[in-house]
Amino acid sequence: MTTTVSMRTSHWTEISIPTQLCPGGVVSTAVLIGTGLSKAKIDTAQRHGSITRLRQGWWALPDADPNVVAAVRAGGVLGCVSALKMMGVWSPLGSQVHCRGHREPLSATVRSCPAPRRAAPIIAVDSPDIAVQSVVRCLDHDEAVAVLDSVLRKGILTHERLEECLAPIPAGRRTLPDLEWADSGTESLVRCRLRRLGLVVRTQVTIEHVGRVDMVVGDRLIIEVDSVAHHTDVAAYSNDRRRDLELVSRGYLVIRVTWHQVMYDWDHVEQLIMEIVGAGDHMGGVRSS
Repeated sequence: MTTTVSMRTSHWTEISIPTQLCPGGVVSTAVLIGTGLSKAKIDTAQRHGSITRLRQGWWALPDADPNVVAAVRAGGVLGCVSALKMMGVWSPLGSQVHCRGHREPLSATVRSCPAPRRAAPIIAVDSPDIAVQSVVRCLDHDEAVAVLDSVLRKGILTHERLEECLAPIPAGRRTLPDLEWADSGTESLVRCRLRRLGLVVRTQVTIEHVGRVDMVVGDRLIIEVDSVAHHTDVAAYSNDRRRDLELVSRGYLVIRVTWHQVMYDWDHVEQLIMEIVGAGDHMGGVRSS
């Protein structure tokens, strides 16, 4: 795919720039020159409003992504979880734009994210290889695991490639041993939180005549994590109730946790789960069919 920059010199000149070189509608002078534009033509394009100068060496096209613009204006490029979010990766709560390679001062809406020193960037959004290195340095353990789970789930990086990217990171920050398949970022958060309590948690367990459940604690406590969109899907809602009835008839305990509970009421959810575990109700036999 390409995006076209139109600019006036003595006539209209159209320059096609691959989208991977102009992510979010922000482009560097180095890329523009690489497409064959002279500095004089770049200046002409600016005068006619085809591009807007963000800072030395960087330009915004009309309708450029405001997050990319904010990161570049701050003196860096869009990185970390903000870069991955543009690729469809799950991101934690928070409105700050994550910026790598900034110059001070930053605004209250732009967050500086650490990453290995690299040559000055010419692309406005970090690649997944660089972004994941920032993620494990910037986010707390559970959020980093949730983001990296999503990177794997979306197929943005393979597990092998992710290991290569994180190899330079100190072992204590890699978080790779905790990565597993999860259907959502909130599911990843729940898994991490329960294991930190010392609970044995099996994930993505397939149960005959029911299908796959998000996680099982002990022998029979099933925890399903419902996304926000899940509640608006009538067919999914009905199917979940069918599954729950089948599971309960076999002796399982089923807990459904909402997105809101994971994000805003986790202490209460955790207390209830630990009461079940403390009473030993998560253990015991279940019928296979």
